[in-house]
Amino acid sequence: MAASDGLEDWAGYGFSEDLVRALFHGLRVGLYVVDQMGKILLVNPYAERLLDRPARQLIGVDPHDLLHRNADGSPIPREDCQILAAFAEGVYVRSEEAWFTRGSGDLVPVGVMAAPLPLGGKKDMGSVVLFYDLSRHKAVEHKQAAALAALEKLTDRLSLMAEISTVLASTLKVDEALRRLSRLVVPRLADWAMIDLLGPSGDGVNRVAVVVKQDRSGVECKQWEGPLPAFPGTSQVPMARVLRGGPAVLFGPEDLAEQIDPEEYSVQRRRPYEELGAHSVIVAPLRTPRRVLGALTLARYATSPVYDSADLSLIGDIASRAGLAVDNADMFEEQRRFASSTSHELRTPLAGLRARLEEAVLYPADVDPHVTIREALTVTDRLETIIDDLLVSARLRAGGPAAYEPIDVGALVAKEVAAMAGGVPVHVDAGRDVNVLGNRIQLIRVIDNLLVNARRHADERVEVTVARVEGSAVITVCDDGAGIESQDRERVFERFVRLDEGRSREPGGSGLGLAISRDIAHAHNGTLSIEDSTRGARFVLRLPLTDRRP
Repeated sequence: MAASDGLEDWAGYGFSEDLVRALFHGLRVGLYVVDQMGKILLVNPYAERLLDRPARQLIGVDPHDLLHRNADGSPIPREDCQILAAFAEGVYVRSEEAWFTRGSGDLVPVGVMAAPLPLGGKKDMGSVVLFYDLSRHKAVEHKQAAALAALEKLTDRLSLMAEISTVLASTLKVDEALRRLSRLVVPRLADWAMIDLLGPSGDGVNRVAVVVKQDRSGVECKQWEGPLPAFPGTSQVPMARVLRGGPAVLFGPEDLAEQIDPEEYSVQRRRPYEELGAHSVIVAPLRTPRRVLGALTLARYATSPVYDSADLSLIGDIASRAGLAVDNADMFEEQRRFASSTSHELRTPLAGLRARLEEAVLYPADVDPHVTIREALTVTDRLETIIDDLLVSARLRAGGPAAYEPIDVGALVAKEVAAMAGGVPVHVDAGRDVNVLGNRIQLIRVIDNLLVNARRHADERVEVTVARVEGSAVITVCDDGAGIESQDRERVFERFVRLDEGRSREPGGSGLGLAISRDIAHAHNGTLSIEDSTRGARFVLRLPLTDRRP
């Protein structure tokens, strides 16, 4: 077609003025034409809108300098620009993704197509550039990438939880299971981790595992393991609150110094933080439905992401699984010891009873049947006592429901002492309004067990005090007897453990009284322990106070 041909001669190609106008004004693709010098000759209205620039700012301007940018907004060297290369060589080029700067200063992702365009003679070769908005496409890409990343993160965490469940179920040795757990979460969830367990009495704390990130794995740091000082009852540091049954806590660099045991007594507890450093920390309870067993602490350095609420939920779940595993291991070991001890405690009186009955059958002329029957009844009474105490202990360990009510423990102690007839005198000093929330029958059993035990071992007198101390009701029962050696203070709370003096003073006891008493204390979120005394034994029962009155 000759250059002199008019628009009417283009009709054979299907062109019309209306179609040309529609293509120019209605085309939803940006268009600009550059001359042989690389300057813009023409733009369409859609280009104006997409680039947020009026035509007068675009015509006569070098599009590379004005528009072309890298994804980070930095200029593109002219020698690296594909579109400029197409202009220079007079060839077609297509770019799946480029970035143009808008009049507002922000960037818009575009797909670009450039083709040579003869403007006159052979030397007058320009180019036509079409570009279209990829913003919606990029948004979909980002959304898909975010969804994929979230799915990968979820998959990784599900895999971690499966591994943790396997590890915790692989051994009944508590310390070994917790060390394996620490090596799993470091470095996948933390730069270092440590696990603390409460002692049997609920007071002391034992650090059983400290694992620190090294390269792509974790190494144990046994120099920080071992017993730690107990927390005061009024301590509000995160670890103390968690060990008292509080929820998992998260704190970052802004409040780290105030949260990590600022008291002087906890220098040993602060050492990992001071020597390893921490930027973000989560402390979660090793909890079961019936008790708190300890705490899991995970920490990250400043080079790792700060923990968030999702991490808090995940680590809380991991700590709960670890708590159940520890509790199961404890129960298995306890059941093993219980079966052994119960077998021994029941077989011994049964063997004696059988021997007496066989003797009466074999030698009827030499055995008084009335004496044999009285001895059999005595043994039967002891067996009945043991079985009753075993049932009580089993119900307490199972954590079954119990009716709780506000109780004035001072009045309760005074009433139980007054009901005791004869024997070693008991002096009571009970404060007023020392109220706890508890089961009256169970608390009476604890008090009676402690009073009977104290009178059994006292020489002349038993002292009982009831007072409010640092948010707890503290019941102290002291006797003036021989006392209990420090190495035996935990043993006496085990089932069927009776020291020689106790056996000699009450040979018919079940050996379960103190074990049941401690179980009742734990069921009331309290503790029962033996503390130092100038003379005799000093039993201390601590229970949470309540504002409710009886």
